[in-house]
Amino acid sequence: MDRQTLLAHRTHWQTEPHPESATLTRLTEAEQSLYNDLRENRLEDRVRLEQEKISFELLVAVLGKV
Repeated sequence: MDRQTLLAHRTHWQTEPHPESATLTRLTEAEQSLYNDLRENRLEDRVRLEQEKISFELLVAVLGKV
């Protein structure tokens, strides 16, 4: 997930009961930056966004750019 998508759906954020903290080695620089912010609770405490909550319109827009 990218930062723009996560921030655009802030009203759907939930609290992750068991946040992931593993070192991930196959992320892009942008993905790693967001992952670090999530691990360090820089956006909010234990942020979770279920992929089912991502708006269909945003998915169509993003996929149209690929």
